[in-house]
Amino acid sequence: MSSIGDRILDLRKELNLSQKELAENVGITEASLSRYENNPREPRAEIIIRLADALNCSTDYLLGKTDVKDDIPLPNGKLYKDSIEYRNFKEIENRVLKRLIDENIIEEKEPLSQEALDKIIKYGIDAAVEILKLKKDK
Repeated sequence: MSSIGDRILDLRKELNLSQKELAENVGITEASLSRYENNPREPRAEIIIRLADALNCSTDYLLGKTDVKDDIPLPNGKLYKDSIEYRNFKEIENRVLKRLIDENIIEEKEPLSQEALDKIIKYGIDAAVEILKLKKDK
């Protein structure tokens, strides 16, 4: 399991933010942020809330309680992770993982990289469009 510091660092890099930019957004010093990212210190609750807001994730994600970054409230009051869209996404993701494992492309406990998922989606959509075009032309 990754630490809060690891998650802060990973999210900051995903968003292409410097330590200085994130520290300014959160209202802390660059030195404090560095200590959080390198794990000798953990942020207080109020800082965790501000970090989550600045990093577009939930506090539960930062704390390692969930691996779902976007556990955010929807307009209907439900959480994204409880929505039909999320369940559909997870079902698709699980099918993709099963197929890759069955084809010995990845190991059972190996995570699916963002690059691989992007390619699967892109080429899968491209293939589906071509198949549908062929069916329509018949």
